[in-house]
Amino acid sequence: METQKSEKIVKTLEMQLRNTSRQLVNFHSEEETLQYLSDSFREKLSADFVGIIMKSEEQLILKSWSGISILPEDSFPLPIECCEPGFLLNSKTYEQVDQHFDCHFTKMLLELEVPTWFTFPLKNEINLFGFCIIGYFQKVKLYSEMELIFDEFGKDVAIAMLYQKEKQHKDRLHLLLNYQQALVKETVEGNSIEGITETLSTLLSKSVILLDRFMRPISSKLTAEEPALLDTLVELATYKILHKNYGRLWSEQYHANEIKLAVFPINGGGDLLGYLVIDRTDVKVDDYYRLSIDVARNIYSIQFMKQKLVLDTKEQVKDSFIHKLLVEKISDNEDIFQYANLFNWDIERSHAVAIISLQFPEDSTLNLVEQEANKSLLWDHLKTNIVTHFPDVLVANKEGDMVLISPTVEENQKVYWSKFYDQLKKWVAIKKNGCEAFLAIGGHTSSISDYYTSYMQAIKTLNVVKGRYKRIGFALFDELGAYTLLQHIQDGQMVKLFINQQLEPLLQYEGKNMDLFHTLQVYLEQNGNIKEASEELFIHRSTLLYRLEKIENLLKVDLKFSEHRFNLMMAIKLIDLFYDQLD
Repeated sequence: METQKSEKIVKTLEMQLRNTSRQLVNFHSEEETLQYLSDSFREKLSADFVGIIMKSEEQLILKSWSGISILPEDSFPLPIECCEPGFLLNSKTYEQVDQHFDCHFTKMLLELEVPTWFTFPLKNEINLFGFCIIGYFQKVKLYSEMELIFDEFGKDVAIAMLYQKEKQHKDRLHLLLNYQQALVKETVEGNSIEGITETLSTLLSKSVILLDRFMRPISSKLTAEEPALLDTLVELATYKILHKNYGRLWSEQYHANEIKLAVFPINGGGDLLGYLVIDRTDVKVDDYYRLSIDVARNIYSIQFMKQKLVLDTKEQVKDSFIHKLLVEKISDNEDIFQYANLFNWDIERSHAVAIISLQFPEDSTLNLVEQEANKSLLWDHLKTNIVTHFPDVLVANKEGDMVLISPTVEENQKVYWSKFYDQLKKWVAIKKNGCEAFLAIGGHTSSISDYYTSYMQAIKTLNVVKGRYKRIGFALFDELGAYTLLQHIQDGQMVKLFINQQLEPLLQYEGKNMDLFHTLQVYLEQNGNIKEASEELFIHRSTLLYRLEKIENLLKVDLKFSEHRFNLMMAIKLIDLFYDQLD
């Protein structure tokens, strides 16, 4: 009688499992399939709970649950090594568990006082997915004949899961293809980076930010949950970039939420063009995700390159315009006005021409190509920041320096350019390459021909800055005093002759343990005041007097005589102005 009863139960179970197997391929995702399996088992087997636990790398994860929730929230994931291996290989009942193995999962069920439960693996000959657990809160008789049936059913489930994975794979490939086509369409038909960013954000359902190579946001699409977090996300991304954690998952606590960001560099033509910042909070990274990111980076790269070509062409036209403007005699005024109209630039407004010159330290660890590349990056960095923060200033490259044409401002000119120079030093310091920046500003213009005059004044001022005002770093031509008169001297031979007459013995003596030329320079700047000159030179009064005596003997002059001091000061100023033209 008992045998007939068990056979009937087993036969009924087999039919129910077979019917269930047929339904497994009708679902669209693995999650739906597993949840159907849990609910169906609980109903047909009158179980109190059914759970499906899947293998994910070296952990076990609870994927679906049906029935009364008995497991603590922190039960999963469980390390595979902490669970009995038999769960993944064969059907097991609570009576067949290896008592000698320290299994965390079994202990959990014992602590919860579940009297009857059994498991069966979800696997086939090749793939091992996990196992299913079925439990009762009362004693239930389990028949040994059921073991084989559940093992076979586990194989059916494994096949169904493979089918679902293949189906998902196909659907995601189709989605990825549509996504790529949408991005390409944005690139071909329009010039909007915003469209690319919005498409990517929609695909990932996450916030996406595009930064330029100077880490400034140029495009963004934030989710509804993060509408006010742009500055925060950019700040976190900037920190990540500065620490060169590209492509790695990185998180930061923000209020009650943990934000996880990934930053990917965008390159093109061997150059860094920008950065792609994506919120990766609660995102499972797989091959499709990576492929989606790679497609987006390639499309962004193409768009950057398109815009770069346009900008480069515009920069070339602007450089050509500046070169035609800054000549002693303009051949075609009408041509100049056309160029000015092209850039919406009021050429008849009063301007000042300024020059930025950079002095890079010698770096023996870099070859010449690497040094030039660093210089080019810094120039681009400065140009971008100047155009952004001073939109009215026209910027161009000329003879290895940067030429600025700035409108005359109403505020005090020295205050304006002092603020400009302070900002310039900050931009240079960001690169941390030991570079020094010098700024020289010519006089104001009132006509087209004055631009060349202002440019030449800036060149002479730059010589003075590098020779006399290196610590200050900048100077205005209009405040150079006697230099403004001396710069009109055209006869270079006369300049050289005068300098040699006044200073040649001293210049030839340089290098012999005492910087006598610098001593004389400081002494004259301090109006012959011994106390102030010695303090400026950081030497004792007696040392200064000794040096001055040495200078007087070398030059055959009396420094107490004002005419001698005037001639020496004049010679020093001529060196400041014309040092680059002297042999």
